[in-house]
Order: sequence, then C-alpha cells, then structure tokens
Amino acid sequence: MFRNTNFGKIGKVLLGIIAVCSVLVLIAFSTDSFSSNRCKKIEVNIKNADEQFFITKQDIEALATKYGSDQLVGKLYDKIDLREIEQRVLRNRQIKSCQVFRGVEGTLNIDIEQHIPIARILMSDGRDDVYVEADGSFFPLSDRYSARILLLSGEYFRNLSSLKAKRQEKNLQFINFINEDSFLKAQFTQLNIDSNGDISIVPLVGNHIIEFGEPANIENRLNRLKIFYNQILPVKGWDGFSSVSVKYDGQIVCK
Repeated sequence: MFRNTNFGKIGKVLLGIIAVCSVLVLIAFSTDSFSSNRCKKIEVNIKNADEQFFITKQDIEALATKYGSDQLVGKLYDKIDLREIEQRVLRNRQIKSCQVFRGVEGTLNIDIEQHIPIARILMSDGRDDVYVEADGSFFPLSDRYSARILLLSGEYFRNLSSLKAKRQEKNLQFINFINEDSFLKAQFTQLNIDSNGDISIVPLVGNHIIEFGEPANIENRLNRLKIFYNQILPVKGWDGFSSVSVKYDGQIVCK
C-alpha cells in the first residue's frame, strides 16, 4: 500500500507549506509591529473644558506639532520626544499642566489641565491685566475667551507678581468667600484694594460703595452686609445710600 507513496515529495511539500505559513506570520507580525510603533492619531483630553474655554483641542494639536511643521501622525515613536511635546504645549500659559504618553493602538495621548481663574486684576502700573488662580498664581488673559469673574483693582497690586505670600492669604480667603456665595458673587462686581490693604466693594445694583476694611473677621462682616441687603435696603430703597461701612465690629454705618 505504501510502496508507491513518495514520502520525500510529501515531506518537501509539507516543509514548503510550513515555510510559506511562517513567512506570512512574520509579515503579519512585522506589519502589526510596524504599525503600532508609529503614531496613528493624536487624542487630546482637556480636563476642565466645561469650566473655561481658554483653549481648544485644535490649539493643543497645533502646539504639539509646532503648527504643522512636525507631523506626529505616521511618525515612529522612537523619533518622538514626549517630554519635548509637553514643553511645546506648556508654552501656552493658559495651560496649568500637560502629560503626553503613548496609548493603545498607536494613539498619542495629550492630557491637559487649564488654569481656573477666581478673579481678574486690572493693573494700574502699566502691566497687562492678569487672572488669579486659587493658589494666588497669576496667568495672562486669553484672546479667545474672557471669563466673567470678580474684578480686582487698586494700588495694592502694584508690582505684585502673585498673591502667594503669607500676608496675602486673607485676600484670597475673602475672594473665595464671595465666589462660594451665590448672592455675593452676583452682587459684588469689583474689589478695590488700596496700598494699606483696605477693601472697598463696588456692587452690581445700587449707587453705594461698601467700605469693608482689611480682610479680617470676614464672615461676620459679610453677614452684616447680608443684613443690610435683606433688611435695610428693602425699606430704604436701593438708591437710598451712597456708602455703607462694615469696617467696624458690630456696626453697619449707612450714609
């Protein structure tokens, strides 16, 4: 039965088939490896995109690719310097942090966090206006978007580069008190701080200016202002006073 069977030929055919399959597997593996070692796409994630609109995903891609002069899609990953891309993106000072990393299936991930302003300083010393973040850092305004937030002005800010010093903690605390109270946030449009640190408040409604004094005993003074708005103004009228002072403990002085 096996006399006419040519095992040599069968063996050669089997070896040939195995060799062809091996080559195909190697080609497939090589192609997949080659593909995954190249950047297939850029994925940008802006952490707090719903809170501020200083920058867009298109802006981030433009920064990452040097405005198109360094095309990352299709580039081998061993030719891509992730740290350099982070530095490119961080040149935009509206960006607080940037992390660039290689994701699955050849995706280049860029995770962004924007600065979130709590107030805007109207500089009186010739410098451009700036935003203030919760930690006291300053960062520049954006050409794209203007945040509707509390305005700060006055000689207190002359030559200041931040509000991070220990002596400025109370000012930040005061701003946060206002921003966390829906009524005060809506009613107070501007704080003017003089060179001694005394605060005057410009309200949205009414012709009066509020003399607050230095940012001390903050909660008590704000509660007295609420008494003024809830109990005194409804009786006397919104235009009945030109000035209101809560500077002195236990008093509401209206003129």
